[in-house]
Amino acid sequence: MPSLGISFYFTLKSLVLMDEDLYYVPRRGDHLYVWRKVRMYQHHGIVISAKDILEHVDARLHPIKIKPLMIIEQNKRGLGIVTLEEFRTEYPFNYMHDVGCARYGTDPMNYYLNRSGTCYLTARIEEDQIVENAIRIYNDERQRDIWKTYSLIVKNCEQFAFVCCTNVEYVLGEQVLLACNAVKCLFINGIYNAVKFSFQIIRGNALAALSAFTLEALILSVRLFIYYWYETDREKNLIRKVAITPENYVQQMIQAGVGSLAAFGLSIAAVWVGSTTFMVGATPMVCSIFFGFIGYLAARWLSGLLIVQVKKKLRNDEKTVMYKDQGDEEDRINFV
Repeated sequence: MPSLGISFYFTLKSLVLMDEDLYYVPRRGDHLYVWRKVRMYQHHGIVISAKDILEHVDARLHPIKIKPLMIIEQNKRGLGIVTLEEFRTEYPFNYMHDVGCARYGTDPMNYYLNRSGTCYLTARIEEDQIVENAIRIYNDERQRDIWKTYSLIVKNCEQFAFVCCTNVEYVLGEQVLLACNAVKCLFINGIYNAVKFSFQIIRGNALAALSAFTLEALILSVRLFIYYWYETDREKNLIRKVAITPENYVQQMIQAGVGSLAAFGLSIAAVWVGSTTFMVGATPMVCSIFFGFIGYLAARWLSGLLIVQVKKKLRNDEKTVMYKDQGDEEDRINFV
């Protein structure tokens, strides 16, 4: 029985490929990717069927081996049609990778949490149109010449697959992140996505900042209530930090408000910076949390210093007024 279970497992794994944590079976029209060089970058392609090759691909361009599912890919040698096994194999070690299916029309949160090249904000067209696009480009001699030149920025396997799936004629790929990541994100992912989804970003960060301020205000209000309610134990409660004086309550509320506003502002700025600078998908969120927290602490500290200086100034003015009320040089009497 154990040997039967093991055999079943490996048989299932050979038929069903894993995409992230889900079992996935490649289908006609899918945009597939496999990782290369210890997940440093991906290789992309479009799934077509043997029937598509026999009926629509120029006979002069047929591959030597034709299997039920084939992949049209682009690499340094140009466009080609390979088997799924060849697409998954990384040379020279002949290691066969698991395959993933790129997702289209994802929401901004998933887009930022995932590695570039695994999902896209753009919606995908129908599978027949995807296959038709891939074969049309492959059959066209002029197009094959165009895609024969491999470029990290403007002509690579990811861009080919993306064009077939969306009819969008220009996209910068995962590979460009290794060489000119800032350019790719700044002009494509960064500004476009930040502008397009600014409302969702602002709403989420504003809600977080408001929630933090509300919670702190509630705690401060409870401490102020304890200060007034327990008059006999007032000093003890102040020492224990259970209560708070009205003067410190106002100061803390001002600092909390300023800190929350600063955290909100810096978190929004960090989303833009994170989406236009780094290649890891979760970076914008990490930057947003980190800089929001730093902004909150810095704003509280600076506003606290400012409030202390204002209080000192007011106290000095009060002392000066009290001193003058006691009399000036003209009011003095000389005793003989």
